Amino acid sequence: MKLILLLAGPYSSCMNTQQIWQEACLKINIELETFDLESDHGQQLAELLNLKSFPALILNNKVIAVGNPSEQKAAKIISELNSNSS
Repeated sequence: MKLILLLAGPYSSCMNTQQIWQEACLKINIELETFDLESDHGQQLAELLNLKSFPALILNNKVIAVGNPSEQKAAKIISELNSNSS
């Protein structure tokens, strides 16, 4: 399983969110790739999925979560994704 986190840009709230998702993924050994809207790939992904809210967590071109989760919420989402993929 490979998740993508799409951020609005290099803002402190986005960096905090990236850290929360990264830590949740590391705990159960899931790869997280991060892009922001300033990159070509990030812009293409936002257009493809018609995204208007950021940060967005994406799996298989489907938005799994948006916004800034708490550490507990992020861990729960990642754990559930991991359970469903087994």
